[in-house]
Amino acid sequence: MAKKSSLLESIIYYGVKVSGAVARALPVEFALWCGRRVGDFVYMIDIKHKAMTYANLNKAFAGEKSPGEIRQIAKDVFRNIGQNIVELYRLPLIDRKLYDTYIDFQGRDNIDAALEKGNGCILLAMHFGSWEMANLSCAMYGYPYKVLVRKQPKFSRLDDLLNQYRTCNGSIVIARGAGTRDLVKSLKNNEVVGMVVDQGGRGGELVPFFGRNASMSVGAIRMALKFDVPICFSVIVRQKGPYHKIVVHKPFELKRTGDPERDVSENLSQLIATMEQYTRNHPTEYVWMYKVWKYSDQANILILSDGKTGHLRQSEKTAQLLEQALAERDIKCRTETVNIKYRNDSKKRAFGVFYKLMGWSLAYGGVHRVQPYLTDECYRQITSIRPDYIISTGSSVASLNHLLSKDHQAKSICILKPGLLSTRLFNLVLMPKHDVVSEDTLSKNITVIRGAPNLITKEYLKTQTDLLLKRYSHLKDKFRTKIGILIGGDARNLYISEEQIKMLIRQVSEAAQGLNAEVFVTTSRRTPPAIDQYLFRKVKKDPRFPLLILPNREDVPEAVGGILGLCDILIVSGDSISMVSEAASSGKKTIVFLPKFRDPSSRKSSKHFKFVEGLNKQGFILSSRTKDIGQAIFDIAKQKIHTRPLDESPPILESLRKLI
Repeated sequence: MAKKSSLLESIIYYGVKVSGAVARALPVEFALWCGRRVGDFVYMIDIKHKAMTYANLNKAFAGEKSPGEIRQIAKDVFRNIGQNIVELYRLPLIDRKLYDTYIDFQGRDNIDAALEKGNGCILLAMHFGSWEMANLSCAMYGYPYKVLVRKQPKFSRLDDLLNQYRTCNGSIVIARGAGTRDLVKSLKNNEVVGMVVDQGGRGGELVPFFGRNASMSVGAIRMALKFDVPICFSVIVRQKGPYHKIVVHKPFELKRTGDPERDVSENLSQLIATMEQYTRNHPTEYVWMYKVWKYSDQANILILSDGKTGHLRQSEKTAQLLEQALAERDIKCRTETVNIKYRNDSKKRAFGVFYKLMGWSLAYGGVHRVQPYLTDECYRQITSIRPDYIISTGSSVASLNHLLSKDHQAKSICILKPGLLSTRLFNLVLMPKHDVVSEDTLSKNITVIRGAPNLITKEYLKTQTDLLLKRYSHLKDKFRTKIGILIGGDARNLYISEEQIKMLIRQVSEAAQGLNAEVFVTTSRRTPPAIDQYLFRKVKKDPRFPLLILPNREDVPEAVGGILGLCDILIVSGDSISMVSEAASSGKKTIVFLPKFRDPSSRKSSKHFKFVEGLNKQGFILSSRTKDIGQAIFDIAKQKIHTRPLDESPPILESLRKLI
């Protein structure tokens, strides 16, 4: 291992030495042109740093700049770094005459003003522009100057070579950490010390940067407060080709409130605001290749909704659990939902196929190619988001989840099978047990769940019940047994027949009469009109049925939750996995009947059959034929059959803890 490391260091060392000699031999304009072309080449092959750069730019500018503008900035970042490296190589050639030719140095009088106090001066910079060129400024004008740098412990020879470039014009390099005592001594000698304020790492201070807390270095602020050292913020901006402008700001007026930690935070925040403004005005000059917000205490969760209520509730529950997992690490969350709307159904199907074949070409700046498939408002929304976690349920939004998670370097969470895409493309997949073909095929990123994630909790049920009772005040009889019926609608290979519903209502009506119970009924937007019409005629005026909600005629958002909360026994159609899961999670005794199959031979192989029978075998529900529901109600009412509540939260929460 040591030999390999030594060989790699030798290759890099001599590569830098040779390329440095070439850069110094070429005319400056041509050398910089070569640096830009090297930047283009690295942009093409260095996927890791390109992805990080593009993700950081998205977090900073999404909604302010178009995807095309962000993509161009990312390319220019690499080109600028190529030029900066060329200028580092050429430092030994720079004398005062050349320096004055290429550098417009503004603010020298501010350094003089800072040094008049006799406590030295901290030139505070960031990883911005050609900062190695900026480090020459003090030495060129006769100021004793030392710069604090981070050592490269793995490549000591390369570190020594780079420091030779840095010190060739009189600057002195101090290694971060080990050289702190020398740095303090230099300030006491009234010298100028160069330090950077960004990239604070784990030990930095969290302050706002582009609207989100980022870790920034506190060393300069602490030193300035402790030793009363003036700080001058300085920045170098490339004007064109080899020409730069250096701006040294007036000594910063440090605030002192008597609270050291507050002083550090408030002073640092003001300096970072200045840094942000330069970065906003010249985004291609900043080094976006590191994890800018890695140590942030803030996170954004994005839910991509396909418009199906059941799917949205699964995503919302997962987002709630993710918020809980992040809160355990003192990370504050903000969750937003974007409704994904395709221009039409054919566009939705076409995008799924297109992404399967060409998705690899869309990442890191190709999101504009999805615009023809989405509505204008939907496209605007997905290009304005800044997520750290993306959650989606269903195959029609899985492709967008994958694309956006790559562009933003966000963690992707997919619920249900992701359609044509491989489950391995996502950071976490919550896979229903009925979709698992073989346990041996499961990868580490898959968590198997028995039902669908849902919002059902005691608090949720109480809130929904209160809302329903407020809307329908005649339902406040607390003493009678209550039976709830939740009817879904047609699915791909399933349909609910009018004959089934007639038999169901007859069975329930007889059971309700025998138990002196009342029945609450709700259908769904997928319920066929003929069934809605039958129920309206049959039960609307029946005193045993005091509540009938037809969502295709009236919008009652709390219908399902309220009925789950109010009723003692639930009867649910098995076409909706989400609705069955909600009923089973409510803790109420739940009976499920399966609709009819268009292809009867596919009954036992269908996911709905596997799902219902799986929960039935584990005791979470009672599976029943429609004609036997009356007897099932009596058996449950007489405590002959018991069901237990379904709770998927613990395994999902544990998976999310591992994810973050």
